[in-house]
Amino acid sequence: MTFYIDFIADYGATTGNDDLAFSEVNCKLAEEFLKQSLDLPMIKNLSVRPFNTVETGFAVAQLACNSKLGKRHIIYHNTAPRKDKLDARLNNAGEFLAVTELPNGVRIIGVFGGYTFAFTTSPVYRVKCADAGSQFRSRDVFPPCVASLAKHADKPLSAWELLGDQITDVPTIPKNTICSIDGYGNLKTTIEMNNNIRSISIKGITFPIVQGQGIFSVPDGQLILAPGSSGWNGNYFTEVCLRGGSASKLFDGPVPGDVVTLLD
Repeated sequence: MTFYIDFIADYGATTGNDDLAFSEVNCKLAEEFLKQSLDLPMIKNLSVRPFNTVETGFAVAQLACNSKLGKRHIIYHNTAPRKDKLDARLNNAGEFLAVTELPNGVRIIGVFGGYTFAFTTSPVYRVKCADAGSQFRSRDVFPPCVASLAKHADKPLSAWELLGDQITDVPTIPKNTICSIDGYGNLKTTIEMNNNIRSISIKGITFPIVQGQGIFSVPDGQLILAPGSSGWNGNYFTEVCLRGGSASKLFDGPVPGDVVTLLD
């Protein structure tokens, strides 16, 4: 069985998916798959902003929840701000590794930090794996667990020998928050449609906005809030779009995790 791995990490602040760290992790994953007598995996890299667990969690869910590949599909992610403890850390320790399996069979394994698991609703479990030992844990510590998870694909997740205790304090999706920004400058958000919204403010910058059924249902140059192209199971995230322009530039470059204030 050939596995397709989406690897999502916050390495490429300036280099994107060409960051050397991605290639190092890809090579290590390939080595570990061969060690466990598995076919070489197909790997696709996705870079998110440094330490941005909201963007990571959204990307994880968007790819996993819409997948039709079942247990052939693994999402491996590493965004580890190491903000769970702000004092000095021993041996480069950080947030622990966690895993979940969606109803469609896709398995997600990655660092449990911030909102990385907030956008899915399946139970999340700790992985019996070290959380220290290297500054570069996604290369040096975690890949054997990813390969082991693939080796276990034909069995229930509950029988995986590395499955730990269920995590009971998984955050929920943050409200009125930017969760992703696409290449057009559209802001994908968790805002719910509300007829009372007349303006929005992001980091102190305020503009009037209209609501519509689609992002192109207004004239060119109009700022609109409408259901966008991202989401799953019939539920779609709303987008703040400037038709013919960039909402991101209009609001001076916000980032995922920024809160949108709704004004009537």
